[in-house]
Amino acid sequence: KPDDPPTNLVMTGFYTFSPAIFHATRLVQPSDRGEYELSDAIDLLIQSGRTIDAVELEGWRIDVGYPEDRAEAERRLRNAEEEAASHV
Repeated sequence: KPDDPPTNLVMTGFYTFSPAIFHATRLVQPSDRGEYELSDAIDLLIQSGRTIDAVELEGWRIDVGYPEDRAEAERRLRNAEEEAASHV
């Protein structure tokens, strides 16, 4: 990950695909790491003329790869729950 990213947009990893993705995944070759990359299947769909739509989500996002990040996410969720409950 870059230290100074050019944007604050991220790929959250939530996808919805048409059935065409299954054909594309069968055409993907293993990467240099020996893995089948979903991004390669997406690239094949784009090359075949398919379109991709993106949705920009509002709000906060935390990468929960570390325990302290999970603790912060839990804190924010508790605060959001408390705020929502106070408006009921």
